Amino acid sequence: MEILDSYERFMAKFNIDKDDMYQFGISETILPPIDLVAQNWEELKKRIFNNGAVKIRGYGCDAKGTELYIVLYKHLFNNANVKKDATNNIEPQKIISMLTGYKRNRNLFNYQVSHIFGKTKNIFLFEAPWNIALVPKIIDPFTGHETKGIWPKEYQEKFLSYSSEIYKEFIDDYNQLISSAEISEGIAKHIDDLKKQEGATREILQFEKDVMVELSTIRQSLNNDAVVQPAYKRYNKCEPKMMETLRK
Repeated sequence: MEILDSYERFMAKFNIDKDDMYQFGISETILPPIDLVAQNWEELKKRIFNNGAVKIRGYGCDAKGTELYIVLYKHLFNNANVKKDATNNIEPQKIISMLTGYKRNRNLFNYQVSHIFGKTKNIFLFEAPWNIALVPKIIDPFTGHETKGIWPKEYQEKFLSYSSEIYKEFIDDYNQLISSAEISEGIAKHIDDLKKQEGATREILQFEKDVMVELSTIRQSLNNDAVVQPAYKRYNKCEPKMMETLRK
């Protein structure tokens, strides 16, 4: 039986070249000015390492597991001010609006705030300005979690390659931080302590697995967990579910 792909059929029907569509998606994605990205990134790191307020996305069934990450970050960074973003949306929207000057439904329509490299429970990456972009909603069929087939894969590879080139210095900086012995050993110790205190429950084992993904390096390719993630998506359904010294 013939294999059908609705994206391919739609593009053929209206005589749209896929490479033109890919280029449109990339060229029309709005990224913050690089100088503001650099400044905002340094400010975020200072907040993390100096007990400043930082937001992350909710985790687990109805975000009930978020406290596991909050306790982990208190252990790793001595930061008691990590909170769940109230809607999984407010902080990324605020950051991208501040850095670009675009505000939804004022001077911007039919764009969505998205995380380029995912990892939104990661204390560094939920608010990282180089991980947040304004993406045309018409491109959503090529970027969403539910998309399948060669076309979304091709587009995401091109988009991630483009973004990785622009933000290479920040990705390298993050990778150095998250792969430091202080953080990796701190994670291992915290998970071991959790198992001793709570037991190797299904929840703790799943958390351990998820942490290894969330608090990992960005390999700057599609061959990892990186997917362009809409910042507005609310993770309320149950999910089957790391340093250079910057302290004062």
